[in-house]
Amino acid sequence: MKIINRILALMMALMLLCGLATAEDTALRGYDKKAGYVYVILGSFPQTEDGGVEPILWRVLAVEDGRALLLSEYVLEARRIHGDYKEYANKPTNKKNPGFDGDFTQTEMAQYLNGDFAQKNFTIEEQSVISPDETYGMFFLLSGDDLKNKDYGFVDNNSRKAWGTEYAKANGLFVYGSSRGNHSPYWTRTQSTTNTQGARCIKSKGEIGYINVITEDEGMRPACYLDMARVQLTGGSGTLEDPYRLNTDKATDTAMTENIETTECDCVPEGEKCDCCDCCSCSLR
Repeated sequence: MKIINRILALMMALMLLCGLATAEDTALRGYDKKAGYVYVILGSFPQTEDGGVEPILWRVLAVEDGRALLLSEYVLEARRIHGDYKEYANKPTNKKNPGFDGDFTQTEMAQYLNGDFAQKNFTIEEQSVISPDETYGMFFLLSGDDLKNKDYGFVDNNSRKAWGTEYAKANGLFVYGSSRGNHSPYWTRTQSTTNTQGARCIKSKGEIGYINVITEDEGMRPACYLDMARVQLTGGSGTLEDPYRLNTDKATDTAMTENIETTECDCVPEGEKCDCCDCCSCSLR
């Protein structure tokens, strides 16, 4: 009987270890033509009509070099790109009204995504598993070209359509009529080449058009990169109805290890204890 109990305990331990596999060790993958998307939840945001906070659902567009490109499944809120279209459109060399020539990093939207949005809706542990883009930071919008990338699953106009949360719709998000499917328009980070005062966005049929950056009822659908080495998948099957759940505690341990600094001194020969101070690693205190 004792032997059987030990075998059962060992099997349970192995099952627990398998359940704590890192995202790199599992089937976390990008878009597949036959199987579609897998989904994860990360962070939280108001989503019900009365502002109830719920986990943010993300679809995995692609996995490459240990990072997963995530896109919010839903349009989370209505928000303009920038409040001054002249500043957005004008070149820095414009003597009368200098601007930033459509540089997304200088927009109000970019500042919000990497400011209040990141700080208020993601714990420190959750922020630590996000791999910042070298240009755009932790959170950003997809580009116009991204939304035409078939490898990401954007194979036609319908595949670009997205629907707003009840919170977003209750707080000003534009909604197309029932004949169009009740979906909502949302921004890209790409400046329009037709009208430099506008940014590219999704329109009524799912096609890509543009609208002036001061438009208040256009949707925000954020994206980010997940550092797969910093998370463990602890539940879920990866479907839309049962998305993967992430354990971000591993990221805290990794970050603590990476941040350990050792100060050396030359007050004693290498390997010997320093008795004159306690400010360096050789003091062994």
